[in-house]
Amino acid sequence: MSLMLITGIVMFIILTWCLLKNIFPPSILFILLPTAAALVCGFGFKELGDYVAQGLKSVVGTATLVAFSAMFFTLMKEAGVFDVIVRFILRFITPSTFSVLLATLVIASICSLDGNAYATLLVTVPALLPIYEKMNISKKTLLLLITVGVGVTGITPWGGSLNRAIAVTHLDILEVYYRLIPLQAILFVLGVILCWFMARIENRSGSGISPDEFHLMRADMLTCKTDHNPWLLKLNFALVIATIVILVSGLVAGNYLFMIAFSLAIIINYPDTKIAQQKIKDYALTIFPVIVIFLTIGVFVGILQNTGIIKVLVNEIADIFPTSLGPYLYLILATFSVPIVILIGSDAFYFALLPLAVGLGQSFGVSPLHVTIAMLITEQIGLLLSPVIPSTHLGLSLLNLRVDEHIRHSMTKIWIMSVCALVAALVIGTIPV
Repeated sequence: MSLMLITGIVMFIILTWCLLKNIFPPSILFILLPTAAALVCGFGFKELGDYVAQGLKSVVGTATLVAFSAMFFTLMKEAGVFDVIVRFILRFITPSTFSVLLATLVIASICSLDGNAYATLLVTVPALLPIYEKMNISKKTLLLLITVGVGVTGITPWGGSLNRAIAVTHLDILEVYYRLIPLQAILFVLGVILCWFMARIENRSGSGISPDEFHLMRADMLTCKTDHNPWLLKLNFALVIATIVILVSGLVAGNYLFMIAFSLAIIINYPDTKIAQQKIKDYALTIFPVIVIFLTIGVFVGILQNTGIIKVLVNEIADIFPTSLGPYLYLILATFSVPIVILIGSDAFYFALLPLAVGLGQSFGVSPLHVTIAMLITEQIGLLLSPVIPSTHLGLSLLNLRVDEHIRHSMTKIWIMSVCALVAALVIGTIPV
């Protein structure tokens, strides 16, 4: 074994253990562990400084998007927009826990059509959390179902996952996407089954509500307790809809779009300069911890990718398997996509693991198209489980949950769904055996 391989393995073991045990804040781990690993492997601080700069550059756009989108949606929440959404959702929800969980899955799946996990979290959590709290349903289950929703419809031609895969494989993006649609439908059905299963668990834990209590809760929540200006509320609602439509259309870059949207929202809702400045400070203080996570992930990814530690790990893992398993190696890798993406994140998954899987598959006559489909459908469902992915920490922050709580609650269920989707792809012939 090479020094880099041993160091990489030890680093990921320590990282996983610390995250699951909640020993140190993730931001500290993302800085110190890759730095220590790189130093052990013989890299100097000057080199690491360049690698960190590259890593930070890769997350600046996303960090800006999250910062301004979070402030925008927080302002919209204060303005009463999400109260309207909640009241609309409540009209279609029955007193059963299952109906609430199913509504969560549907809303998260619809929101994820924009290919943006951040926007999905920022829309669904504020809208649905009040219902969960009223009905005593676990917040961990809310994040679980949002994770599933992102996994069901998050693979779009304009989304990050598919674009990363296409950048590596150079396949036709629409051909890949069209082949994925039946599998996304299967994942949604599996999500409905999961809603039924989780409803039973939540009910046994004391969740749910009697019909009389539900109707009282709904009547209470349908009553607007804050006196919002009707015209201002309509204007804010129109601004939210316009922002989401433009975001989905891709006409304007997401981070720039939310800068504009937030600026307009501040002017519309707080024309007084002093109040506007105070609001901006309040929002900035709230979102700052999430931005720190984003920046430290940039450090983590920048060091590990540019030093080659990730590449060595992936190559060595591939060498473990015997040659006879060569034609099926990509299926084995796809089966373990969920725990792999939890450990290495989506960038390393697509830019390090996927090229290797495609190359190995081609050496045994397996089409790059089939390898890509297998890796995409199994990875996407576990995206919001990974502590290496910034959007995961946005969801944790919004719900005040720890990463170890989320992984323990959701990983097994998500992994089973991932494997079921892979089996379905083999059964219906999307991936030939």
